[in-house]
Amino acid sequence: MRAASTLVPLLLCAARSAAGQSLTDFRSFEVTATPAKATVGDSIVLSFRLHLNERDLLTDTVPAPADELPPGVRVLSVERLQRGADRAFTGRAVIALYQPGLRDLPTFGVPWVQVVTGHRGLVMTAPDTVEIVPVLAAGNPTLRDIREPEPPRGPAPLLLAALGTAGAAALVALLLRRRPRARSTAAIVPASAPAVPPGPWETALGRLGRLEAERPEGRESVAAWYAGVADVLRGYLEEAEGLPARERTSSELLWGLPPRLGESGLRRRLQETLWQADLAKFARAQPGTNDAAAYLADARELLTRWHQAGHSALEATDAVR
Repeated sequence: MRAASTLVPLLLCAARSAAGQSLTDFRSFEVTATPAKATVGDSIVLSFRLHLNERDLLTDTVPAPADELPPGVRVLSVERLQRGADRAFTGRAVIALYQPGLRDLPTFGVPWVQVVTGHRGLVMTAPDTVEIVPVLAAGNPTLRDIREPEPPRGPAPLLLAALGTAGAAALVALLLRRRPRARSTAAIVPASAPAVPPGPWETALGRLGRLEAERPEGRESVAAWYAGVADVLRGYLEEAEGLPARERTSSELLWGLPPRLGESGLRRRLQETLWQADLAKFARAQPGTNDAAAYLADARELLTRWHQAGHSALEATDAVR
């Protein structure tokens, strides 16, 4: 009887402990879109609310899309998650959708680690949709006809018509004789064209060339060399795009990129480049000479594709004008 009476409280404690653990062992990442119905290209605010377990810690507080963004989706800005008095993390992001219809919101995620066990994971937002309506009404709206330019009015056409063919020829000859003679080309001394300063792309390529001549040796020099290559990319973004790239963390920089510099896998390429630099700095990794050469070649290719994307945007703007 004594053994049975001792066993019952133990079972009750175990049941309460299991029940308490099941109630608190959860992670949820909710997202709310405002407005739920928007026009193509309008800004949509995503409000995040994250709940973690008591012993969980976030290893990055900036939500990032868990997958490659589908066509027609742009991430305009992402804020850090802030922890409130209720222990919930809140924040927001701004996106724009450019395809009409009922569209799925991009899935965002943040990484976490459990202090006691060391387990790591990624908690992602629940799926949700918004309705995007087109700018123009359905059907073929009537366009206004383009009017031909009217003929110029003034005394010159009337005078030529009155004088006839012979009079017009005489008038043209008189005007030609009264034109001032062209200045002698020998007397004109062309001024020397001012030297054009190198642009952000040329400056960045020059810095990469100087780093290429320096062979990293030793653990400290390898980390500094990798950080120097990553700093070239950040410097280009500051000079060419006006982004405070050197003041932002890797996550903030990734999702603060202009859309044209993050398309076609460019955002993923930048993420890998920054990650390798952080690995060499914090994880004390020591890549070989071949790895360093490939790392610099990837950075040079990324700069070139950014430069081409910028020129394509300028050409498109000129074409619209």
